[in-house]
Amino acid sequence: TGLAAVLGLLLALLVFLVLRRVPQQARRMLDTMYDEKERAQVTLSSIGEGVITTNDEEVIEFLNPVAELITGWSQAEARGRHLSEVMQLLDEKTRQPTATSMGLALRENRINSTEAQVLLRTRDGIERAVEDKAAPIHDRHGRVVGGVVVLQDVSAARRMAQRLSWAATHDALTGLFNRSEFERLVDAALESAHNQGAQHVLMYMDLDQFKLVNDSCGHAAGDTLLRQVSSRLQGKLRQSDTLARLGGDEFGALLEGCPLDRAELIAADLVSALGDYRLIVESKAFSVGISIGLVVINAQSQSAAEVFAAADSACYAAKERGSNQVRVYHGADEHIVQRREEVNWALRLTRTLEEERFTLHYQSYQGLGVGDNAGQHIEILLRMIDEDGQLVMPGSFIPAAERYNVMPDIDRWVIRNVFARYHDLARQLGAPLTCAINLSGTTINSSGLCEFIRSHALMHDLPRRSICFEITETATINNLRGAAQFMHDIKGLGFLFALDDFGIGTSSFGYLRNLPVDLLKIDGSFVRDIATDPLDRAMAETINRVGHIMGLETVGEFAESQTVIDELREMGVNFAQGYAVHKPQRLPAPLTHRDRLPVLTTTVEEPATPGL
Repeated sequence: TGLAAVLGLLLALLVFLVLRRVPQQARRMLDTMYDEKERAQVTLSSIGEGVITTNDEEVIEFLNPVAELITGWSQAEARGRHLSEVMQLLDEKTRQPTATSMGLALRENRINSTEAQVLLRTRDGIERAVEDKAAPIHDRHGRVVGGVVVLQDVSAARRMAQRLSWAATHDALTGLFNRSEFERLVDAALESAHNQGAQHVLMYMDLDQFKLVNDSCGHAAGDTLLRQVSSRLQGKLRQSDTLARLGGDEFGALLEGCPLDRAELIAADLVSALGDYRLIVESKAFSVGISIGLVVINAQSQSAAEVFAAADSACYAAKERGSNQVRVYHGADEHIVQRREEVNWALRLTRTLEEERFTLHYQSYQGLGVGDNAGQHIEILLRMIDEDGQLVMPGSFIPAAERYNVMPDIDRWVIRNVFARYHDLARQLGAPLTCAINLSGTTINSSGLCEFIRSHALMHDLPRRSICFEITETATINNLRGAAQFMHDIKGLGFLFALDDFGIGTSSFGYLRNLPVDLLKIDGSFVRDIATDPLDRAMAETINRVGHIMGLETVGEFAESQTVIDELREMGVNFAQGYAVHKPQRLPAPLTHRDRLPVLTTTVEEPATPGL
């Protein structure tokens, strides 16, 4: 009995202890749950996206602070409302209402996001670009009991994307389409012409006198002019027409579904729109004209490149007639055909450079025993090898190369190759050797030329007087300040300068004292007949005398007979150059890599004109 009493007492004590411990565990479990809930709420409040939770009928139960900010609804106001009332979404393109991603996520029990770009209209009526993604919430048995939507405000990112997209297709100065987008539209017009028989007209426009405004008043005035001109042009086009700035002072217009006679009337309106235009800068009034070329786009039109080339040719032909002219492209037009040929030449020249199909010849000078002209002096002559392996004279391609700004690349090719071969040439042709290299006026005006020459001269350790750059008198007159600066910069390397074709300019002697020239090349038109024409002889004598007074050496071009050479010697000219001295020939092959240049078996008669 006593033992039973003790056991009963122990059991009662154990039950008491167990019962006492249960509430403590329950409290700890509740505390843990509260802690987890608090951490979850803090986490949802801290993340950068908006979070909205709903029940399985899309009735809102919770919004975090970011969701409140995005939607304009507080949690207290939104709780119990349907999600579509708080998240009013619009398709950004169609402006039509669109459903949230939650409905599909709950119905199909999967994560879902809105595919279209959408705008969320806030409670205050503000529209924000958003991205939303929804996911179902399950209970422990896997049943869908609600959902969660994650919202992100992407307004800034979408504005940036829109700005970048706009910049890729528009000209920043005028707000018009740029060249690349305009070319895409022309491609589309060509496709409609080929597939649907549609007809369009491409208009190519070039402003006259724009460079005068830009150079005399600065780029700010030039920018103002371009903006005002583009606005005037836009005002004369139809609603369906597209105006674009193609670069510099060139514009293009695509007249969709437009017959040619209507396009000619529109072109005339554009000319009239600029007829009374004046740009006022510092009490000075500037006017501009316009040259317009038209080409029809129809089922017979070829590629966009062909269409642009035709329109450009017509525009150039219009410009040659004078300011404010319109020209329609016709395939049989002689002037336009010539322009098209020059465009084709420009493309061929670019390919020739890429394929290394230029080659170098040379023509020697003859010293006439006057002054110190010891050593070998040659002029480097450029030739092209065409697609059939035939030699092409520079007179055929130089005009196109200059007009289409390919000449700077060609001249750099010559400089690079002559500098690299100089020491071999000096061993083969005799030392000291001076190589004369012709430079185009467009090359002199190109950026980076001095640095290019300096770097290659240092690379190949060229001696003083090893190179003589020849610049035509005409190119020098056209940019006297730039030419003088270029000469002064390059003279520091120990190189020489010759003024080519001297005497044909209108003010030859007036500017000569301001140029650091070493040689004067008397133009061949005065030299060819000095033995028979007293006036030519007098001109040649005058140029030679003035050159010597200024301490310059002189060269008589077109020395095509011994008689002419003797006359030059009698006048005191330092050098003679021409067929009677040396017929141009290919530069000798390098002492190494002898097979670098192609060998031509075809004999080609060289022209008598030196310097080409």
